[in-house]
Amino acid sequence: MKKLLSALILLAAPAILSAGPMKLDFAGNSYSGDNPVAPAVAVKAAAVTPAKAAPKKWTVMVFVNAKNNLELAGLYNVNQMEKVGSDANINILAEMGRMNGQAQGDTHLDGDWTGAQRIFVKKDNDENVITSPVIEKLAKVDMGDYKRVVDFVKWAKKNYPAQRYMLVLWDHGSGWMDPQQTTNPQKGISFDDETNNYIRTKQIGAILKEAGGVDVLAFDACLMQMGEVAFEVKDNTKVIIGSEETVPGLGYPYAAFLGALAKNPGMTNESFGKAVVASFRAFYTANAKPTQLSAIRSDKLNDLALKIREFSAAAKDAGQPEALKAGRAGVLRYDMIGAASDPKMEISFYGDLHQYAGLVAAAMKGDALATKAADVKAKAAALQTFIDRDLVIANGTTGVNRVGRNMSDSRGISVYLPPVNPAIAQARLESIFEGKYTDFVFDGATNWHDYVTFLYGVK
Repeated sequence: MKKLLSALILLAAPAILSAGPMKLDFAGNSYSGDNPVAPAVAVKAAAVTPAKAAPKKWTVMVFVNAKNNLELAGLYNVNQMEKVGSDANINILAEMGRMNGQAQGDTHLDGDWTGAQRIFVKKDNDENVITSPVIEKLAKVDMGDYKRVVDFVKWAKKNYPAQRYMLVLWDHGSGWMDPQQTTNPQKGISFDDETNNYIRTKQIGAILKEAGGVDVLAFDACLMQMGEVAFEVKDNTKVIIGSEETVPGLGYPYAAFLGALAKNPGMTNESFGKAVVASFRAFYTANAKPTQLSAIRSDKLNDLALKIREFSAAAKDAGQPEALKAGRAGVLRYDMIGAASDPKMEISFYGDLHQYAGLVAAAMKGDALATKAADVKAKAAALQTFIDRDLVIANGTTGVNRVGRNMSDSRGISVYLPPVNPAIAQARLESIFEGKYTDFVFDGATNWHDYVTFLYGVK
């Protein structure tokens, strides 16, 4: 317990950042990562062969890409999984990748093993040594290749069958934005510093489709609870768990939510989603960190798209640019760029959808255009109510962010919104994207990029 408490003290230090904010230099198109800290741990495990098993109630699969500056955090999180371990009702599996030579966060623990290991997580009472058996070792692996995750999930389903499956994608995250590889050597979701590869947003959807789907998909990564991401995966999972904001360096409290599952393995998908959110909120409340985590229903996303289209069409038609500027200026932004480049969070182009709609509606004036204003208010209210009652299963927030905004304004899902002060033109911003925003399923369903383009023109 002493080492764990030391880790929590480190987590609270101002110099310790999350798996987190992307630092963007639009003048030079350069990027840099952050350096998290986790407690020292060692790994000692013997390779074994998987045994054929009867289906359990749950199989939890965690894809831990620590081939980057999160290596120590990866070791820590797998060790936390061991505080619960697999049992007669649940399988806990981790595939962890490591490397040597990264510029930040490199550790030489465990004899400097490299490559990837597939681990069947077993309970032990030592918080600082991972003793679970290694089922497979791979000397060379690209953890930024989405097909690696597909193989992991298929392998887990074959060897550790269950009635329900959860997949956790663990690493850095940057929301829906897939930056060009040539200009961004350090960011993505599941970024592999050794291969310079990462998993794209649309490839997350391909993972679930090719692997046969999962019941619960969770992102232990920053900024991933976005409409653009959710729509890519919605047809092959039932519950999506993620954060609109950055996730602190120690990530999910695995011992807490896996412990809850072990006590009640009959949990439904939604009950498990609630347990993950509740444990996350409790953990970071105790550690005084500003956070947000939500669980949403995949089968409600098509209806969400309709509400978004209705609201955005009414907002465009209302003829009240001041209301649109009020929404853009007031919406809670997320720390996807970092304090050095975006000290006031005015460049960030991720914002909470629920709050944005409410701010636009509240700023509408009842003048000669009162009928149109009333329509915006009605459409915004319908969108907000749908998010609260139908889309979001659980939403947990803690604290105040670094610019003094209360995280309780986060209501469960974020979207692309123009910056508060568009210091860079839309075309310049979007030139760093690897693909077109209009290729996302979300845009096809909502026509959101057309609305964003309209907002860029509101002066």
